[in-house]
Amino acid sequence: MKRSLTREERIGSASDFKRIFASAASHSCRGAKIFFTQNEKGYNRIGITLRRKYGNAVERNYARRIMKEIYRNNKDAIKQGFDIILIMYPGKYSFGDREEQFMLLLGRSGLVKGN
Repeated sequence: MKRSLTREERIGSASDFKRIFASAASHSCRGAKIFFTQNEKGYNRIGITLRRKYGNAVERNYARRIMKEIYRNNKDAIKQGFDIILIMYPGKYSFGDREEQFMLLLGRSGLVKGN
């Protein structure tokens, strides 16, 4: 499996976001929330969004880059065939904190392989 995040693995259209928000299960923890639903594809797709008023453009782009990197590093441990949307809330979270949040949400949602 490729470790990079390809175009096919990203959720980009507004209609896909609306469909997933309308029909997906969700779990949350302090600082983040996950929405997920099965798709008909053999691979996962991910979308990352931030709450309103999440700092300036530099902070928003940095937060998205962090979450993409965390997903990319851990995608081998995630069950395949899901559309996943991560919502991040503002706060003073380090890379390690964000990774803990992501893995906690994956565990709660049952998306980790071996569960």
